[in-house]
Amino acid sequence: MNRFLMTLFLFVMTLALTSQEISVAVFYEKKPQGVTITIQKGVYLVYNDYDIIDTLQIGNNISIIKESDYLVYRHKTKAWATNKNIRIVNNTDNAAFFINYSGSIEPARCYEGWIKVKLHEYSVLAVNYVNLDAYVAAIVERLSTGMASEEFFKAQAVMYRTFCLVNYAKHENEGFDLCDGTHCQIYNNKSTNRIIINASKKTSNLVMVDKYQNLLNPVSHLNSGGYTAPSEYVYGVSEPHLKSVKDEFAENGNNYNWKILIPAAEWQSYLINKGIKSAENKLYKQLLIVQQDERLNEFKIDNETISLNTIRTDWGWKSSLFSMSLDKGVITIIGKGNGTGVGLSVESARTMASKGFIYDNILKFYYSDIIITNLNHMNIYSEMLQKVRKEKPL
Repeated sequence: MNRFLMTLFLFVMTLALTSQEISVAVFYEKKPQGVTITIQKGVYLVYNDYDIIDTLQIGNNISIIKESDYLVYRHKTKAWATNKNIRIVNNTDNAAFFINYSGSIEPARCYEGWIKVKLHEYSVLAVNYVNLDAYVAAIVERLSTGMASEEFFKAQAVMYRTFCLVNYAKHENEGFDLCDGTHCQIYNNKSTNRIIINASKKTSNLVMVDKYQNLLNPVSHLNSGGYTAPSEYVYGVSEPHLKSVKDEFAENGNNYNWKILIPAAEWQSYLINKGIKSAENKLYKQLLIVQQDERLNEFKIDNETISLNTIRTDWGWKSSLFSMSLDKGVITIIGKGNGTGVGLSVESARTMASKGFIYDNILKFYYSDIIITNLNHMNIYSEMLQKVRKEKPL
């Protein structure tokens, strides 16, 4: 009896510690008429819905094409048609496959996990069911450039895992969780960077929440310029975890400084056109914006105001943290930082990690009053588990 209880306990603990799978539609925006799949490693079982009909080994190549109201599956001399879903499920751990869409001139992509191909309106829909940690590692690798310490990648992994779950089930009405395009997160290959893969595994299932266990939106930018911006400066809504922070680590980044020259008359015309009518009667020197020890939200002339974020967007400047000076009819803009300034400063986080800060301290520096928790303590965990059990053949 004791042995049975111990076995049951170990099984439950293993289940609780397992990172969940999410479903991602690949080539979603391409609306393909078919896909080709080649097994990179492992063994895969092919199901006509839930009935096994084929086995695929390393190097095996198959195609699935939409013909009329059917999916036509071809493997070597074998071919058959179905109006059901085709599931190609890994029968071994550490399995991966190459996939491309019919008529593509792009390189094939390589994904881990398994895939379901289904009829979808006038095209086929290929949905990759992938371990959450593997998906997070793929996103972190795509968005990161250059080498960094593992603690930096751990912070990134927690961020993007949280982002993934904030957007979880975004395409639920279409039968999957996320897509591979800019609508969700660009997802075009598995991760191959061992440091990033390990960072994701070591932070498995960890996400950022508030004291009420609500998932938090982990926005970020490239470089804060020395001060992050509160969320209301950019998004118009105050978020308790997105406050302004003095960031002494930003100056080590490659995007800390920038400079632009513009004619003063052009700047005056811009302000007038944006509704700052009083600018017409002002001297050029009265139209200068100066920010020193903190970020400003607005530039005010008499009773008229304009958002600095609006100025940044309209002019295409790197940030809204800048100061102006005037010389002979020309305004020099000295700016600091790159991006919205809200949330985590990526270059600063990289510097913090290099100085020995661990990932949770990095995240808590930029996100106020957050709690880093395991998602298996949350309701979303059981929801994810039920979805996978429903879709994946046993």
